[in-house]
Amino acid sequence: MRKEWLSKGKVIVYCIALSFLFLMICSESSFLYPMNDWVDGNCFFTMGKSMFQGKVLYVDLFDQKGPLLFLYYGIASLISYKTFLGVFLIEVISFSVFLYYAYQLCRLYLKKEMSLLVLPVISFLIVTLPAFTHGGSVEEFSLPMLTYSLYSMVKFLKSGNTKPKRSMIFVNGIMAGLIATMKFTLLGFWFAWMASIFFYLVSKKEWKESILDCMIFLLGMGIPIIPWLIYFGIHHAIGTWIESYIIFNIKYYPTTDTWIMKLFDIVTKPLFFMAQNLGFGIPFMIGICILLFDSFFFKKKSLKWIVFALYCFLCFGVFCGGVSFRYYYLILSPFLVFGVIAIASWIERLYHIQWKESRFAHYIIYVTLLVALSYYGSLNTAKFRINQSQQELVQYQFAEIITQTKNPTLLNYGFLDGGFYTTTGIVPNIRYFQKQNIANAIFPENIQQQEEAIIKKKVDFVITRTPLDKGMNYHYIPELKQNYQKVLEKNQKYEEHRYRYTLWQKK
Repeated sequence: MRKEWLSKGKVIVYCIALSFLFLMICSESSFLYPMNDWVDGNCFFTMGKSMFQGKVLYVDLFDQKGPLLFLYYGIASLISYKTFLGVFLIEVISFSVFLYYAYQLCRLYLKKEMSLLVLPVISFLIVTLPAFTHGGSVEEFSLPMLTYSLYSMVKFLKSGNTKPKRSMIFVNGIMAGLIATMKFTLLGFWFAWMASIFFYLVSKKEWKESILDCMIFLLGMGIPIIPWLIYFGIHHAIGTWIESYIIFNIKYYPTTDTWIMKLFDIVTKPLFFMAQNLGFGIPFMIGICILLFDSFFFKKKSLKWIVFALYCFLCFGVFCGGVSFRYYYLILSPFLVFGVIAIASWIERLYHIQWKESRFAHYIIYVTLLVALSYYGSLNTAKFRINQSQQELVQYQFAEIITQTKNPTLLNYGFLDGGFYTTTGIVPNIRYFQKQNIANAIFPENIQQQEEAIIKKKVDFVITRTPLDKGMNYHYIPELKQNYQKVLEKNQKYEEHRYRYTLWQKK
């Protein structure tokens, strides 16, 4: 027993080491970067930080993501209030858990040595994806839950047991509950997960068990939700929570495309993504094909379709709205493990790889090479500190001026959170502290409150961002120039576009 726990401990340490190394290179939250300039990440950080400063989520500050994500970032702010170091540490923990259950999934089909060898490859393929984006996305933090549930389902189906353990059902309900409090559109996976268990038991004529297991799953799902019901209940904000997190996403984010077009997107968008990222796409598609058309993973066709249904319902939840940003595709990563397993099993049979102490130096070189290659494969590494210092960034230049004022207030006007609340440490005093990616005509309340703050001089400083690329423009209200004066302007690139950032101070 002690030897087993020691072995498991070594695997956990190994996963943490891999997570740290690859995220150190590829996540902009890492200490190797001057800052993480991702607008979404800075928004999450502002929301989380503000919650720990006494603000009520959705009531005092608005965003449409789930509260658990903000809690992660709030905890990170306790570690490092004006930098993303705390976020980086939480990313390392989260990705380590993902790798551990990816390892457990590999162990169902591969020897221990090969399972350990493929983890750096899985890490490399994921963190170098454009879908990994800047680091710290809700999809990234959802990988541990989805991978655990995928592993537990495959383990159950492979075991041949007639009944799933109730503890497994309960824990997977908790996984679904955690996701429900971060990004509910990912719940399609768990709908298919529990539906598969239900119909599996029905096929065995276990009627009572099928109903009871659904109740146990829902009980587990309620565990992560109850604390938030208490939190929002205390603040008389349950309605605001539901309206901001659930109704807002259903009402404003889906496109007006027909359902035929949306179903077409559900199928084609992942395929286009695979075609554009062949290093990820080829092993991914190999895994799906082996799963469906070979007996390697499962001999019974019904079991193959259960696992494929998990993938299909996940895609349905993610893409059925018709809108997709590049980071959406990261949540498909756990299914990459099937392709890696299939390829590794061929290598295992061909070369009969065995672990030897004398090969340890070779293994260190192998991991080091993959980590080094991740530097060239990631879109983020051009922003390393060696290429760009903090003093060069507009976020720090503006912060130096803003923080000279005692207890300053700030408005990020007309665009998503640009990181200025992060570098200044300011907690916003305006509910709509940023401009959501929703057209003003569809959701006018957002921009109206921002403009009201400028007209009534509710903030000391205003920051605007004007696109410099052709075909992009933005108009500001005349009261901005009447009530505020320009202090500093600077051009800076964000992702594929260049912008002129302007700092305005109240006259």
